[in-house]
Amino acid sequence: MRMPRHLTSLLGACGMAALAFLPPVARAADPAPAKTAAQWPLTFLKADQVWQLTKGGGVTVGLVDSGVSPLGDTRANLLSGADFSEGATSTGIAHVDTDTDSHGTTMAILIAGTGGGVGLRGLAPEAKILPVRMQKQTGEDPDKITDALKYATAQHVKVVNMSLGTAPTPDLAAAVKAAQDADIVVVAAAGNGGTSQVITPAAYPGVVAAGAVDSTGTRWMSSSYGSQLALMAPGVAIPVEDASGAPKTARGTSNATAYVTASATLVRALHPDWTAGQTIRALLATATKAGGTTGLARNDKYGYGIVNPLAALSAGAPVEKDNPLLPGAAPLAAALPANAPSPAPSPSTPASSANSSAAPSTPASTTAPSPAVRTVKTATTAKTGLLSSRRNKILAVCGGVAVLGILLLLVNRVLRRREVRRNRAWH
Repeated sequence: MRMPRHLTSLLGACGMAALAFLPPVARAADPAPAKTAAQWPLTFLKADQVWQLTKGGGVTVGLVDSGVSPLGDTRANLLSGADFSEGATSTGIAHVDTDTDSHGTTMAILIAGTGGGVGLRGLAPEAKILPVRMQKQTGEDPDKITDALKYATAQHVKVVNMSLGTAPTPDLAAAVKAAQDADIVVVAAAGNGGTSQVITPAAYPGVVAAGAVDSTGTRWMSSSYGSQLALMAPGVAIPVEDASGAPKTARGTSNATAYVTASATLVRALHPDWTAGQTIRALLATATKAGGTTGLARNDKYGYGIVNPLAALSAGAPVEKDNPLLPGAAPLAAALPANAPSPAPSPSTPASSANSSAAPSTPASTTAPSPAVRTVKTATTAKTGLLSSRRNKILAVCGGVAVLGILLLLVNRVLRRREVRRNRAWH
C-alpha cells in the first residue's frame, strides 16, 4: 500500500534536514587535494598555533626590493606599488611582469604567500604587500633605495622589509629615520658576508637587523653579526619560488629578514594600537635565547635570540612605547607570560642534532595556553556544542515525525480494512 503523498513529503524533508548534520563522506570520484610544499620554517615558528591568533590581516608591508611577479602564491595579496629602478620618479607599478631578479618575489612569498601556486605560504598569509621596485637584475643604488623607502613611508605601511645591502648615505639614513618617525617597523638583512659588521641599512640605529639560522637553531656560518644584530630567523634551505613560479630553495639573511618582517606584521595585526616601538620590544623580549645568553641579554652572534612570533603574540603590552634599538631609549623589559612557548626544530631534524645553543621548546604538557588561545578553544567548543544541540533537536523532531507517520500508516490501514469489510457486507 502506498503512503499518502503529504506524509511522504513530510518524512523526506525531515530526512534531508537530518542528513545535513552528518559528517561528509569522501567519494571515489572526488579529486585529491593538491599537496602543499613542505616548509620547515613554518613548523619551526609554530605557524599553525600562530594562525589561531592572527594571520596578519589589516597590515600592509612595504617591500623595497626587485618587484614581485603576480604568481598564484602572491597575486591575492599584492597592491599596486611603484618602480624606481629607472630613477627618482616612479615609472609604474612594481608587480606586473617586472621582477626579473626573483628576489622580491621570494620575499613576498615568505611574508604573505597564500598557497595558491605551488603551495607556499607566508608566515603572515593575510597581510598585504606593497612592492616598491628599486632595482632590476643587478645593482643596489642607495639613491633608488632611498626613493623607494620614501614612497613606502608615504603610503603609511606598518612594516618595511629591506632584504638588501647598500652603501651608507646621509639621504638613506634620513629616509630610515623618517620611516621610524612615522611609526613604521623597519627590518633589514644583516648580510651574507659572515663578518663582524652588519651591512647598511641594517646597521642604522633603530633598524631590526636580522641574521639567519638553520633548522636546528644554529647560526648560519655566512650570516654577518655584530653589535647591531637584533634577531635571528630561519634562512637556510628555504623553499621558495622564482619569478616564473618555479620552485627552488634559497639561503641567506634575506629570507630571515622576511620571517622577522612577517613576525612584526603579525604583532601589529593582533595589536593595532601598539606602537612600532612596542612591537619591537615584544619581539626582542620573547625571542628564544641562543648562544648561551639568558633573560633579556643579547650577544653579537645571535642578537636577542631567534624570533618567536607565538610568544610575542602571547605577550602583554610593553609599558614603554619607544624603539629600544634607538640610542637613549628606555631599557628593554620582559613582557610575556612565564611559560611562553618557544620555536622548536623541524620534526624532520633529529633531536640529537639540535644545537645546544638554541633554547629547547617548552613541553606541551607544561605549557599554559595563552588567554587568546584559550579564547579560541572556548569559542570553538561553544560552536561545536551549539551545532550538536541543534542537531539533536532536529533529530528529535524528525524522530517524532517518523513515529507520527507510522501511527498514521497504521490508522490508514485499519480504515481501509473496515471499508473493505463494509463493501463485502453490502454486496
